[in-house]
Amino acid sequence: MFWLAFPLFASVFYTVAGYIQNYLIDNTIRKGKAGSYIIIRIVGHLCAMMVLLSVFGRAVFMLPLQNAIGMMVAGAINVFAVVYYCKALQKGDHADITIFGQVSPIISLVLGILILGETITAGQGLGFLFIMGAILFVILGGKAKKGGSDIKVAAITIFYAFFSILSDIIYAYFLTGTSNFTLFGQSFFFFELGSVLFIFLSCIFMESWRKAVIQTFFVGKHHKHNFAYAMGENLLYVIGDGFYKLALILAPVKSLVSVTGRVSLMFASLFITIFFGHVFPKFISARRPSKHMMFRYAVASVFIVIGLVMIN
Repeated sequence: MFWLAFPLFASVFYTVAGYIQNYLIDNTIRKGKAGSYIIIRIVGHLCAMMVLLSVFGRAVFMLPLQNAIGMMVAGAINVFAVVYYCKALQKGDHADITIFGQVSPIISLVLGILILGETITAGQGLGFLFIMGAILFVILGGKAKKGGSDIKVAAITIFYAFFSILSDIIYAYFLTGTSNFTLFGQSFFFFELGSVLFIFLSCIFMESWRKAVIQTFFVGKHHKHNFAYAMGENLLYVIGDGFYKLALILAPVKSLVSVTGRVSLMFASLFITIFFGHVFPKFISARRPSKHMMFRYAVASVFIVIGLVMIN
């Protein structure tokens, strides 16, 4: 049960980072260039690698070559997913995307069975149905507000969710060996290295992205403020990713980390929208849940808690 704390912590950091990213993409990135935001993310990934090197030293390189390559592939796929997350942000709010992204548990369950060969007990399956029923209850009451139709926002979000979960599953697949803190450092280091290499190649081949990032964060109007916000988002995202990867190390069923992570992300998004929207309105979208939606979240939370207990 202890492992559940890590995806919960990750969700809080992911959500705050997501709202800052939402603000930057809405207000600074030119239309159609949302994917360029991943380039500025290279700073956070490099910092994470340096921290891991300082903590674990040469031990981070002791991962078998096959596993190291697998982790790098997982990191590259994750960045590819983030490109589509950024595109979705230009068409819908972070809160809307969080709701549409709750299709992730289905993707996670299917990929976990197909790739990891995991089996689900009857109790876990019933818990999964409780969670999915609660998610559907919330989704049926939600509606995206920004540019583009709900269908387009949902389609891009599901595309992002698929590759994000695929990254998690590949990461879990190559987590072989004794589950300890050293294995976390080794696997996370190569995951970050894969992310850096993907972004580096994007810098080389995507000239329009390079120009968009330079204009926004280095020479354009308010570029210093934009850069400071982006660095804050980088830090929060990497910390969240660290907690999430710890959960993948500790969880008894790897595919269920995605279930708990996405569900807690939905509620973190809700509560941060409500409570922190008054404190940091610049970063929180204008979307405010109605009383009707609040009721749906409250009912859903009861069934989700029951489901989480059952899957453990």
